[in-house]
Amino acid sequence: MIRVGIIGSGFGLYGLLPAFRSIQGCEVVAISGKKTDRLFAYCNELNLTNIFEDWKKMIDTEKLDAIAIAMPPRIQHEIGMVAIEKNIHIFAEKPLAANVQQAQELYEQAEKHNIITAVDFIFPEIEEWQAVKRMIDDEKYGTLQYISVDWDFFSYDIKNEIASWKTDVSEGGGALSFYFSHALYYLEYLVGNIVEVESKFVYSDNSLNGGEVGVDMVLTFDKGIVGDAHIHIDNNVTKRHRLQFVCKDATITLQNEHDVTDNFCITVDNGTDTKVVSVKSDVSLLYNEDERARIVQKIASRFIQGCENKKPIIPSFTNGLRVQYLIDKVRKSQII
Repeated sequence: MIRVGIIGSGFGLYGLLPAFRSIQGCEVVAISGKKTDRLFAYCNELNLTNIFEDWKKMIDTEKLDAIAIAMPPRIQHEIGMVAIEKNIHIFAEKPLAANVQQAQELYEQAEKHNIITAVDFIFPEIEEWQAVKRMIDDEKYGTLQYISVDWDFFSYDIKNEIASWKTDVSEGGGALSFYFSHALYYLEYLVGNIVEVESKFVYSDNSLNGGEVGVDMVLTFDKGIVGDAHIHIDNNVTKRHRLQFVCKDATITLQNEHDVTDNFCITVDNGTDTKVVSVKSDVSLLYNEDERARIVQKIASRFIQGCENKKPIIPSFTNGLRVQYLIDKVRKSQII
């Protein structure tokens, strides 16, 4: 039985905790976070009594095999370094760290100590995304020629005028690091390595710590495929996450206009007609207030198996470091 401690009382509480509790061979024995009424009520419902305010005390007190972290990137780096020294396996959030140097240190030390790691890049775990991946790999509609990403929404911190790390680039925030880190991972999962990029950043006074609210990119992949990508987190009109794959014989569209991970729709347009592709989703894994929990559970389950078998999984710190390099590459490619 793998003994797990959760660190974080936001997504750690309503995302990581239910995800890990649902996994056979895993026991969540403690949680560290702000001792709010919400945390006590949630933990009481789950009969989880070991609640800490200090994550260091939790790590020192509980005999943990693994931790799952949902904390700001700079703090995640600090937690990760302590855990590695104690030979505790690590399930981390994205971005892996506040900068490349921190991510490199986490990766190297985890490798040195044979730590099993995971990073919560959730989108490739979604059933509809996996179906599109198979279409692309099998060239069902001919070879992929172009890819386009449009991701618009109104982020919580900007909407509610919160000055948090999520709008502070130096802390791992901003539209690129905090949100589009997901896309940098899934673009390489779907298409191949990104080799060239040009970017244009958008700023707004609504981002209280000055982090960018939007990025527009032109991308070139190692297979010679080109594409464009757009993210805007200050859009109070449109909510949309859409990927379009222009293939030789048809265009595949993967789109969601309401949720984060649930209810993605696949359509295929061959120029004559458009058809909807149905995909069976397993929505029975969890019952929880946050739709992401059942998707997180898929990575978490592989992570627990990796801890048991002492075998690395994907996505790991290797992938987290790669994304951190890409974040740096995009920032340096900015066209003034």
